[in-house]
Amino acid sequence: MAMLELTQDDPDWLGALSVALTRPPGVPERRAGEDPWAPDTTGRPRRIADDLAWFRVALDDPAAAGLAPLPASAAVSTWEAADDDVTAKLARLRDRGVLGAAGFLLHDDGPAPLV
Repeated sequence: MAMLELTQDDPDWLGALSVALTRPPGVPERRAGEDPWAPDTTGRPRRIADDLAWFRVALDDPAAAGLAPLPASAAVSTWEAADDDVTAKLARLRDRGVLGAAGFLLHDDGPAPLV
């Protein structure tokens, strides 16, 4: 189970977009010369900007996106993500630094250990 926390009064969407559009160091441009309208046949992961767009919509309607608001706390706002797909999207955003740039923290227990 993961918990998403907003740590400032308002999200910094411009900062998050700047980070999302910046290619990580050492990663070559993979999509040069591709036809954006052709069906995806490579099986590559989605662009991080796609996850950021999902995240913006998710905060407008958290319940529909699988985020449950938590009771008042010291944080500005907190949500719980019980769905593994939602947690995976949030983890990708965190790992690329997009969540941090927007002013969010993701507290994730990680996958359950196999016994």
